[in-house]
Amino acid sequence: MAGVTLAQAYYALAAFLLLAGWLIVTDAPVLRSFRRSKSATVLLALVAIAWFAWWLLNIPEADLAGLPRMPVIVGFIGFSLLTFVYMPDFLSVRALGVIMLFLARHALDAGYRQLPYSLLDASLSYGVLVLFGFWWACSPPVFCRQCDWVLATSGRRNFFGGLSILLAVACVAQSFRLA
Repeated sequence: MAGVTLAQAYYALAAFLLLAGWLIVTDAPVLRSFRRSKSATVLLALVAIAWFAWWLLNIPEADLAGLPRMPVIVGFIGFSLLTFVYMPDFLSVRALGVIMLFLARHALDAGYRQLPYSLLDASLSYGVLVLFGFWWACSPPVFCRQCDWVLATSGRRNFFGGLSILLAVACVAQSFRLA
């Protein structure tokens, strides 16, 4: 997502929030099963690994501290793939957290020095993506407890799912203001 505009960042945030809101409101079974799902683990982990490898491939030489680029990328990919063998438990939740952090990084880069237009972007990126991304990547059981709590009653599902959808609509509305 190099060179992402602020409007594109808002569209990406809106897509993420719409999907989350829809899954919560509809009480989708995937929210309960994905934490230990092998297919979700493979999909999300490979997306996270590929996204970071692409980032390593495209960062400036100075950011690699003089290390040769290809061995770093090959080493990262190799060790990342070993997580499927040595750390498979809740790997889908950890990968979701990592993807949220990558999305936050690109959204924040797009909104850098574009206040007041980037205020919603920064609030969502820090408040939702960074906070929960770090939290869930570091402690996947927290995701499970939070998910179970939100899904326990229809009132909570409607509130949190509706809030997510409302924030997604706000992102789309803000992106139209930028056009």
